[in-house]
Amino acid sequence: MKYFTLFLCTTLLVSCWGKKPDPYYNQEKVWGWKPIMGADTTFKKVTYSATAVKMDKPGKIYVKGNIIYQNDLGKGIHIIDNSVPSAAKRVAFIGVPGNSDMAIKGNYMYANNYNDIVVIDITNAAAPKEISRQKNMFYTGDTYKPMIYIPTPEPGPVGCRAYSPDSVVVSWVRDSVYSCYYF
Repeated sequence: MKYFTLFLCTTLLVSCWGKKPDPYYNQEKVWGWKPIMGADTTFKKVTYSATAVKMDKPGKIYVKGNIIYQNDLGKGIHIIDNSVPSAAKRVAFIGVPGNSDMAIKGNYMYANNYNDIVVIDITNAAAPKEISRQKNMFYTGDTYKPMIYIPTPEPGPVGCRAYSPDSVVVSWVRDSVYSCYYF
């Protein structure tokens, strides 16, 4: 019995040596990206601008007739007139904050606005209108792993914090953070 107790104590002590930390939660602060949060009611609005806007992070492209719709990650969708393919030009912008994807079927564009899906009537490309919204379609339910719709300016660690469907990441700031994820 004495040897068994000695063996058990030694095994328990040795099993703690070299224990690796959880890769998703680092106790040490690192230089990374801290999310700036905002209330979803403030940032979940679809707008329209009849003037072209500078493109920052180009994404998916969809062609419908002579109109090209191009996603600008996190900002919205550019409307490009392609009547003369050798001289295509941006003519308008649909502001859909937190947008990362879109699809078009018939005269309706389906786009994400952070966690929501919005349906935009594009029958008249010069006057698109939001006609429907399905709330929290992309909320993961994981309060520590958000869906990131506004990309970090550069790859790197992302700070931990609790997320909810009522708040969204609206921008990033470089800061000392407890790293949970790496984007």
